[in-house]
Amino acid sequence: MTDTHNALIESLVQLIEDKGLSLPTLPDVALQVRAIAENHDSSAHDLAAAIARDPAIAARLVQIANSPLYRGLAEITSLPQIVTRLGMRTISQLVVSITMQQSFRAHTPIIQQRMRRHWEYSTQVSALSQMLARKHRHLDPDQALLAGLTHAIGALPVYAIAEDLPKLMHHPELLDQLAGELQPRLGGQILHAWGFPEPLVDVVVKCQNLQRDHQGPPDYVDVVIVATLQARNDQASPENNWVGVPAAEKLGVDTGASPLADEMDEIMKAMLG
Repeated sequence: MTDTHNALIESLVQLIEDKGLSLPTLPDVALQVRAIAENHDSSAHDLAAAIARDPAIAARLVQIANSPLYRGLAEITSLPQIVTRLGMRTISQLVVSITMQQSFRAHTPIIQQRMRRHWEYSTQVSALSQMLARKHRHLDPDQALLAGLTHAIGALPVYAIAEDLPKLMHHPELLDQLAGELQPRLGGQILHAWGFPEPLVDVVVKCQNLQRDHQGPPDYVDVVIVATLQARNDQASPENNWVGVPAAEKLGVDTGASPLADEMDEIMKAMLG
């Protein structure tokens, strides 16, 4: 580790300590939708009415409902139909996922680019996670989708606060490295603050450990570990060495297999809007 690296780490950590980690709150529409979905007395009409107040989210849900993730025999366009097809819990998770993209803001091109790239990568991991979970009855595919989408969310506050460190802005590769190093701790704090379930917090904290092993069937951490490796499968990197990765063995996946390109493109388009 170079002196420059050490100095920038110290500067970044000091800045976080001085300013505090400003955790964004979930947008009102996400909080309203989640509250309705968790209320057993709520109806599909109640949920559809709440979503209709945000046309952008409503339009995105139409895209997602007709994507390979959830597509049925016929195309659907109305919110009540979408709630019926996907279910209230899934709708709630998707709205949270969509609004997370709006929770972190960047003002400089270099940070905007990295946040966009981060969101695209996380979206790919989320789609792969859902596909993997569908093959295991004890796993909820929609929970896996949200786990994939949030697994690296701790990198976003690092990118956001880095705008106050001009020296770090001149070392973008180092910035990416620092974001990766700090994302488990910061991501855990964010999900705790947002009231996410413990299994999703576990994913954020543990998914970088490719040698993680445990007793019992595969869990969401295993799913996201494999999904991240699949997402990077086209990159020549030592990170992509699958040999001896317990999660891959537990899930019984073909480590060289990739999802159909057309299907992934359609899913990405629907999720990213």
